[in-house]
Amino acid sequence: MDVNEYRDVLITHNRLQNTDNTYTFYYDETNNIRKLYLTDLGLNVEQDDNFVLAGILHKGIQHDADFSVLFNTLNLQKTVKELKLKHIAKGSFLDMLKSKKLCAILSWLSENGFYIHYFNLNLIYWSIVDIVDSIIGELNNPFYIMNHMQIKSDFYELANNNRPVFLGSLKDFNYPDVGTDRCDDFCLWLIDFVKDGGVILPDFNENILNGLMKESLNIDELPFISGFHEGELISGFMIFYLRNLYLFKNSRHIFDEEHHIEDDLKTFSLTENSVPVKNYEFVRSHDYKAIQISDVIAGLFGKYFTYLKNVSDEQLIVDRAGLNPQQLETLGALKKIINVSDELSRGFFNVVSSSREQRKNNLFLHDVEAM
Repeated sequence: MDVNEYRDVLITHNRLQNTDNTYTFYYDETNNIRKLYLTDLGLNVEQDDNFVLAGILHKGIQHDADFSVLFNTLNLQKTVKELKLKHIAKGSFLDMLKSKKLCAILSWLSENGFYIHYFNLNLIYWSIVDIVDSIIGELNNPFYIMNHMQIKSDFYELANNNRPVFLGSLKDFNYPDVGTDRCDDFCLWLIDFVKDGGVILPDFNENILNGLMKESLNIDELPFISGFHEGELISGFMIFYLRNLYLFKNSRHIFDEEHHIEDDLKTFSLTENSVPVKNYEFVRSHDYKAIQISDVIAGLFGKYFTYLKNVSDEQLIVDRAGLNPQQLETLGALKKIINVSDELSRGFFNVVSSSREQRKNNLFLHDVEAM
């Protein structure tokens, strides 16, 4: 794969800035379940918390910050050989905001010229939106194309609200390998499912989603959910590691050891003008304090995005209003470093989740009240 094959389109479409600059990225991950597939009981995992690949970065290849200064201020026990999230903050996301150590880390990063990056993936959303994309792609209706993000978000809300029935039906249809001979039956089931569950949506959104599902009977195939491995929703996470490698092709990318991903990347050739590109490496976190800090950042965002996925709009407003002074200080430090990072490059952040989750993020973190 040539690094520029998707890169130029991604930069232009999202108006990403400063992607040609040289940075050094450090990564860690949380909630990597390796595979997600349908079973007779629903899913192969008990929890489907959001997968997050995140960490810190700095401009250039070298940085003169002294991590030992930060680590000394954290007053870690002498028995701690490698910094982990559990040494900094525990409990739910709201509990984590109470941590003075977490606040200290975020503030130190900002003061010493570091930035943060993250990729956030809602596993179920990613696994089912191909249903909507298949229908919209085949209909090629400008109205549905223009509103595709909201439609996918509404569809996810319905599916998640009645998950056992929804997942059970997907398994019955061998999803994501719905054969052409079962296309009509699948669409008829979708019509009934949306009609029965749509009451949880605003009337306007419900009518649009109902209309789309009824029009699905006018198509002959569902291209994005046919011909794949039956029951396999996510086969791995390697593709999500690739995005930064080609987007920030001039940068250095340092990952915590993850043998499955490392082996997959070895079989995937990145090139530029037929010349091999090797701008990444995997290291032992024990030897890299920047990776250890990235463990904290990834864990924090893993808790945060899972919180956003599960919390109701009403409870989120109550939670936000009830934050104590320490929680507000930590949240302020998080908001500050996100804003500074976003100003440098919006490309540092990549999200695959429902529009509703993204609106909740804007409300909680950025005080944007439109829900």
